[in-house]
Amino acid sequence: MRPMEKVVYGTIILFLLIILKVCWVEMNEPLHDYQEFGNKKAYTIQHTGIKAKVVTTMYNAVEDQCDSDPLVTAGNYKINPKKASKHKWVALSRNLLKRWGGEFDYGDKVMIKRAGHKNGLYTVVDTMNERFENYMDILETSGTKWYKFKSTEIEKVIIIGA
Repeated sequence: MRPMEKVVYGTIILFLLIILKVCWVEMNEPLHDYQEFGNKKAYTIQHTGIKAKVVTTMYNAVEDQCDSDPLVTAGNYKINPKKASKHKWVALSRNLLKRWGGEFDYGDKVMIKRAGHKNGLYTVVDTMNERFENYMDILETSGTKWYKFKSTEIEKVIIIGA
C-alpha cells in the first residue's frame, strides 16, 4: 500500500470512529460533564444513580390542565406563561416524589434521556394528578405541538459550580 493510500484509509477509519462515538454518546450520555448556563459559567454534572423510567407528556400552565392557580407550581415556582418552555421545568407523578415516598423532590435537577428533542437538564417543580404513576410532564408554552415518549429515563443529578 502506498503512503497516500494509508493516509486516506486512516482518515476514513478515524472519521467513522468519531461518528460512531458521537452517536453512542448522544444515545447514552450527555456529550460531556461540562456545560454552560446563559451566563457562560461552566458547571459539572454529578450523577447520583437515582433513576426512574417514565412516560413523558407535556402540559401547559392553564386551569384545564392544572388547578385554579395554574401559574404557581406545587413547589411554589412562578411560571411565566409566555416563556414556559424556556423554564425547563417538569412535574412528576406522586409515586416519584419524596412527599409520597419517592426519591425526587422539588428543586431537584434531573437529566432526561430517551425523550428525543426534549433530552436535557430540567428542574422538578410540580406534581401531577394522583391518577398518574411513573409519569412526567414537561411544562410547555401554550401552542407547543403535543408529544409523548413512552420510555423516558430520568436521573437525579447534582450541579456543581453553577
